[in-house]
Amino acid sequence: MGLLCLCLNCTMVGWAQNASLALSSTPVKGIGKISGLLIDSVSGKPVEYATVALLRKDSNVSVDGTLTDERGRFSFSKVPAGVYQLTFSFVGYQVKSIREVSVTDEEVEVGRVVLSSAGNKLQEITVVGQKPLVEDKVDRLVYNADQDITNTGGNAADVLKKVPSLSVDVDGNVQLRGSANVRVLINNKASTIMATSLADALKQIPAEMIKSVEVITNPSAKYDAEGTAGIINIITKKNAMPGLNGSAGFTVGTQNSSAFTNLSARRGKVGLNLNLGSFRYSVPKGYGMYRREVAEGGDIITIQTGDGRVHGGGGSLQLGLDYDLDSVNLFSMGLQMNTGRYQGNSAQETTTDQPGALPYIRNTNDYQFIPLGTDVNLDYTHIFKPQQELTLLAQFSQSNHDNLVNQDRFNSEDQLFYLQRNTNQNSNRELTFQADYSHPFSNKSTLETGVKTILRRAESNARYDIRYPLENQAAPEENMFNYQQDVVAGYLSYGLTLGKYSLKTGARFEQTLLKGDFTSTHTFLDETYGNLIPNITLSRTLKENHTLKVSYTQRIQRPHIFLLNPYRDNRDPKSIFFGNPKLDPELTHLYELGYSTFFKTSSVTTALYLRKVDNAIQQVTLGIDQGVAQNTFENAGKLLSYGLNLSGSTKPVPALSLNGNLNVYYNRLQGLGTQNTGWQYNLNVTTGYEVGKGLSAQFTGGFNSPRVTLQGRALSWQYYNLAVKKELFNKKGSVSVGVNNPFTRSINYGAETRTATFTQTNENRNFNRSVRLSFDYKFGQQSAGKAPRKKKAIRNDDVKQGE
Repeated sequence: MGLLCLCLNCTMVGWAQNASLALSSTPVKGIGKISGLLIDSVSGKPVEYATVALLRKDSNVSVDGTLTDERGRFSFSKVPAGVYQLTFSFVGYQVKSIREVSVTDEEVEVGRVVLSSAGNKLQEITVVGQKPLVEDKVDRLVYNADQDITNTGGNAADVLKKVPSLSVDVDGNVQLRGSANVRVLINNKASTIMATSLADALKQIPAEMIKSVEVITNPSAKYDAEGTAGIINIITKKNAMPGLNGSAGFTVGTQNSSAFTNLSARRGKVGLNLNLGSFRYSVPKGYGMYRREVAEGGDIITIQTGDGRVHGGGGSLQLGLDYDLDSVNLFSMGLQMNTGRYQGNSAQETTTDQPGALPYIRNTNDYQFIPLGTDVNLDYTHIFKPQQELTLLAQFSQSNHDNLVNQDRFNSEDQLFYLQRNTNQNSNRELTFQADYSHPFSNKSTLETGVKTILRRAESNARYDIRYPLENQAAPEENMFNYQQDVVAGYLSYGLTLGKYSLKTGARFEQTLLKGDFTSTHTFLDETYGNLIPNITLSRTLKENHTLKVSYTQRIQRPHIFLLNPYRDNRDPKSIFFGNPKLDPELTHLYELGYSTFFKTSSVTTALYLRKVDNAIQQVTLGIDQGVAQNTFENAGKLLSYGLNLSGSTKPVPALSLNGNLNVYYNRLQGLGTQNTGWQYNLNVTTGYEVGKGLSAQFTGGFNSPRVTLQGRALSWQYYNLAVKKELFNKKGSVSVGVNNPFTRSINYGAETRTATFTQTNENRNFNRSVRLSFDYKFGQQSAGKAPRKKKAIRNDDVKQGE
């Protein structure tokens, strides 16, 4: 991992860009070329966006300047013959120079240039720079999870709660700037594990395996057109240092326990990475519902209360293999597997004065969910010259799920009058092929183009065995469906830098073919449509440390199979859910104006954004039928959302760091003959303090205001975590103690619904007050060798899921 200065973060990239552009004010003309690779002296990883200056050796006059790319590569073209000096600089590193570089009419390869980190000695304590918690990079915001000690012992859902612009509720539902239309990737790759149930998938990833989380709010044309709010990319830990290296650790706690191992080995042209993780958790929950229906004979009151527990465990495996045949032909393959067993039980009591309905029902549920997911990918990259590359990628994903649900209902005399036994087996398969090509030009512009196809297949076989013991009746039901979705896409993207201005624009076309056979409801789906998605981003560097950016793009959101399946889920005696096969995709227009700056030990990033959504897919309650709420999904109309996102970091004193993010936005939802509007916000704060002698403490907290929905609002909720960490064994190991919400008994992720005929309030309480103890240890050795390149990867950032 590259070391950065304690007091500054990667918004310094704006400074580096400006310095580079200033150096290039005197263009050079010739036929010579200079290229090389800049790496970190400790980690062996590439140093991104560092400034490289080309000077005449005899006079030290600036001739040209550039930045290293995301792989640490740099190059100069059209250099006249002569002797030059190269100077390399980046925040947190010592400046390094190569004194004599002789240029003729051939390309000069200076090879690997090593930068050493800068250290500062403060009051007899040597402080070495570390990566900041939050970085604002050129095209994305990066949250470095491995720098947040409050993450230890949690899972991916816990990590995402602390990422600026994101909010995650108790069930693992993720929102970006108030929208759930996001796509979550693992190491730049889509996974059927995520596509089937994002909430369950996040619980399967231990926090200790996560290196960082990237948030991309305005993806370029090279990304899939889906995910209207943006893309979330979870990067797992992958040690790229030569030799044999690794780490291991465990956590024991009142609600969560886990263990993990990361192992890497690299020798010569071959590199191997292995991540293993296991976890267990047990969380109590509480439920409640209060509904008032308007009726001619008087209001009808229905009250439901209950409690339960969700518990489970499982494991994950990630295996990666890199092979560099030579300097221009690179191969890699990867395997990811996740499995587990999730169980739950609950008991509900329902009372109502609905005419003709039982006045009292006691409902018990026992359920079990067993997932098994596998992803396999193969990648090949051919390098013609620096930044001119052809990449071919293929990926196969499959996830299988077994679901078991047992439900019993009792009347006021404690007699069993209804039982339901549900078994469901389903599978999702996905096959992806992708080709990308990038071509640089001498005027500091780059052309990118590519094609992609995604072939998806989903199958489900569910059986509901329903019996009425008091009436000696049985009513077995079956729900079978087959679904396929094929997407064919092509894109063209062009980037250009002119002085202080940078432009990136492009377009992507996607053709979608849908087919569905919902056997049990005799419903069929057969549809084809195409979408042309443009995008443009323009940025300007102001002075030394100010960057202004404006962008526009369109996005689409196809409905997930869960939203389309019309089968009626009646596990709750007072609330039924069913899908809508007539749903159309959403179309979103995204506008954003961003500004970032830094000064001394602080940085600030702001963004004004506007999002307009047509055919907005919303969960709605159509009405009450014989005391039972009828819930489904509709293209409810239009959504207008605009707001301000503000994030920043500062170090008022060397030992104290403060990071915060505030997102304030306004939503206007229209559809189904109604409209709902309102302001809302979410706030995240993280502060850390270095006590000294390897001891540190950290606090993380967040608050989410009430959020408007088409028919009501979601209630506010908050969280806070404390952790203390002590480094051991010369920083090779550490032990930490953490606590979640010590002064809060429970968090209520509830909602209110209001229509002309009824009002309803739901409670969903999570009792997550907990304590945990964690230990980890790093081991291994380093040897000299070449650091591997960053590999491109498949990104299937699509498919709208339920909120």
